[in-house]
Amino acid sequence: MPRSGVYVSVESVSGSGLTDYDEFFTSMRPQLVGLAFALTGNSQVASDLAQEALLRSWVHWEKIRTYDDPNAWARRVLRNLAANHARHLRRAPRPTPTEDVPELDADRVALLQALAHLPRPQREALVLHDGLGLTVAEVAAELSTPEGTVRSWLSRARAVLAPVLSAGNDTTEVIR
Repeated sequence: MPRSGVYVSVESVSGSGLTDYDEFFTSMRPQLVGLAFALTGNSQVASDLAQEALLRSWVHWEKIRTYDDPNAWARRVLRNLAANHARHLRRAPRPTPTEDVPELDADRVALLQALAHLPRPQREALVLHDGLGLTVAEVAAELSTPEGTVRSWLSRARAVLAPVLSAGNDTTEVIR
């Protein structure tokens, strides 16, 4: 996993900033790990990507804490990191989620494998909308895409996942 190369000491952040960041970290870590896991299908990579996104958030905290939605910034960083990771793996076969997540049952493994075969925009839209509960408008804003395109991606992704979901799975359970 690439490192940002920037390290910040606790003393360099103001007391109120540290408290704000602690709250941000506590609420965002599970969401980022879940998002990364749904995008990559690998729990170790998901943990590393979430950690990197949180590190970048920490480094830039004084700036992003003033944003309307710092969570969206962190999710965008994570999605970019996941896309970069996927680029590095293009020549290698896609990992199967079964190798490092023994606690998942066969239905969830099948769902993760189906997610892995979706095109990245459809997978991201589905995970953000159905998994994290963002509205179509919020997904469109995060992906810098028209709402109609997001709806199309969601429809196509759901059509691919329908056979897996008909077995009683729920994407929310896999992502969170």
